[in-house]
Amino acid sequence: MRTLPVVKTGLGGAAILLAGFLAAAPAQASTGVSVPCNTAALITAITAANTSGGGTINLALGCTYALTQVNNTDPMAGPNGLPVITSQITINGSRTTIAGNGTFRILMVTGSGNLTVQGLTITGGNAIAGGGIANLEGTLTVNHTTVTGNTATEIGGGGIFSGTMGTGPAGTAILNFSQVNGNTSLSSAGGILNHAGTLILNASKVNNNTAAVGGGGIASGTGGMGGNNSSFLSVNLSQVNNNTANGGPASGAGGIANGGTATINASQVNGNIAPGGNGGGILNHGAMTINASTVNNNTTPTDNSGDLGGGGGIANLNITALTGAADSGVLTITLSQVNGNTATGHGGGILEDGVMANDMLGLPGGPLTLKLSQVTGNSAGFGGGIYASTGSPVTLTISLIAKNTPDNCEPLGSISGCKN
Repeated sequence: MRTLPVVKTGLGGAAILLAGFLAAAPAQASTGVSVPCNTAALITAITAANTSGGGTINLALGCTYALTQVNNTDPMAGPNGLPVITSQITINGSRTTIAGNGTFRILMVTGSGNLTVQGLTITGGNAIAGGGIANLEGTLTVNHTTVTGNTATEIGGGGIFSGTMGTGPAGTAILNFSQVNGNTSLSSAGGILNHAGTLILNASKVNNNTAAVGGGGIASGTGGMGGNNSSFLSVNLSQVNNNTANGGPASGAGGIANGGTATINASQVNGNIAPGGNGGGILNHGAMTINASTVNNNTTPTDNSGDLGGGGGIANLNITALTGAADSGVLTITLSQVNGNTATGHGGGILEDGVMANDMLGLPGGPLTLKLSQVTGNSAGFGGGIYASTGSPVTLTISLIAKNTPDNCEPLGSISGCKN
């Protein structure tokens, strides 16, 4: 038996995907209130927009609005540098920065709020959840914006927290042509935490983030509580690359941790790392579909405590016995690559396994289906291509499992269509 790193937490053409969001990020509006390069003026403008039921705020070209003190404190979510967004507000910038001093969050949206930001850099935030931005049951749209250099200290989401503190679903965040890069969480989700909400990425990047626990880039779900219908994640024409999860056997998912329902379309989940954990690129214990995407060159090396890593590319874990969540570990991969990944333990490309009530692995995994896909050039201690625990339902349809080290599939002969 092996110890479990569990994270608490159809294919359309490119033209179809593009049609949904190419018009979602218009150029900076010419109407609205123009705010000079003055932080006090920005605070005044947001307060006035909230009071009047909404509005558009145009910030100064190339300006840095430096926040040096707390504007307000939410009893649950902590201090914020700017007034809480409680109405429909758009904040436009052009090479414009809103910077904190590392002691409070930059922006927060509540249930009645609907915030659109575009043309901004949001940096220097620090909070228990969503160091840069927290969206608590509201609506957040991020266009042509960079969220970088922020920190979450307890709940997670170094760059962005979105959803609800409850079981949801509530709260929606949409990123168009944006970046959530170089953020840190002392808990889960270095880049973005989608907790019981809806998160949509369109032509965006979540790269080079770090989590002390799991989900180095993105964590979506409620830790197995609430089932697959509590959190929804859609990643379209985007990157989740070069992120790190440092939780070891208590976590996993260097790139994406999914405990809800997720779809990855025409995207990259490459070059992520989870030392001593499961899922260098992806840890799925919900329901996930991967279409026309790459999960390449991820790794789960041995950590500093000597814990072996599993599922170098993907760990697909069935946690029904542990949490009672139905339909856990359902993964379908179509027209995709899982190549060049490494694990020091089981499953260089894919680890397909189930979790016992005592947090040990060894039960059958959930349904794993590969169609018109390839799992090649991966390596592991056991099962270089795919390691599937006994009784796991694995279906290969016109898929290539080849050139993996030390073999393509383990246990030998357990996966129909896989030749060693």
